[in-house]
Amino acid sequence: MKYVSINGGTIRRNAVLGTNEPPIRIANSPNDAKPTYARSLAILDEHDKIVARLVYSRKKRRLRCGARLVLECANVKVTR
Repeated sequence: MKYVSINGGTIRRNAVLGTNEPPIRIANSPNDAKPTYARSLAILDEHDKIVARLVYSRKKRRLRCGARLVLECANVKVTR
């Protein structure tokens, strides 16, 4: 299992300073000392088919609301 988290501080810092540090953190455990950082991430099913993608863009806002990081996927089921 992998653990994915988003560093909002990195997104804000990139916007203010004009830097392009990757805000997506991928770890092998919750306390992983050496996580991997990325600007995009593909989420695969058990057959290695891409079912969703996390995408970050410092320069281009992805949605009208100003989001710079979005989850792109073809099928979504809303659960409550």
